[in-house]
Amino acid sequence: MKSINGFTLAELLIALMIIAEIATFTIPKVISATTNGQNKSISKETASMVAGAFSTYQLKVGSASTMKGSDLTQYMNYIKVDTTTLYNATTGTALQQCTATLPCLTLHTGGVLQYDTVMTMGGTNTTNAVYFNLDPDGNGAQGRITFVQFYNGRLSSGGAAGTATPSGGTISREATDPTYFTW
Repeated sequence: MKSINGFTLAELLIALMIIAEIATFTIPKVISATTNGQNKSISKETASMVAGAFSTYQLKVGSASTMKGSDLTQYMNYIKVDTTTLYNATTGTALQQCTATLPCLTLHTGGVLQYDTVMTMGGTNTTNAVYFNLDPDGNGAQGRITFVQFYNGRLSSGGAAGTATPSGGTISREATDPTYFTW
């Protein structure tokens, strides 16, 4: 008598359960890594845009103590200025609204960048700065980053910045950068 070799139904079901268990743990990590990579890319591109706008402003106007965040927007790449969008001001808190004095730029990357139209750089001290808040995914779901453009040309992220209260209201900042963003 010949024997027929093959797998039993029980063996196939056990193999499928093992594969499903592995997928349960790996798929969320892959999705999270993809999202974090996208947010990191948007954040770094925005940081580069802010630094480039400041450099262009310095070449055309010079370092003026009266410079505001709104003075740099003419040198930035964005889709539109928005005063009604809600964005994530601080991880774990309610969404903040863009206003006339704290408007937002809708970026081509999908992010939202907020800036102050009233607060100026304020002098020649190297600690004087203007602030920009970025919500990289534009819908408040992934936290946000503050970019600080200092008078001396240094660009920093909010985790390394001090505190300031813009004229249009408080722009809150994280104590550290989000986990997906490393400077």
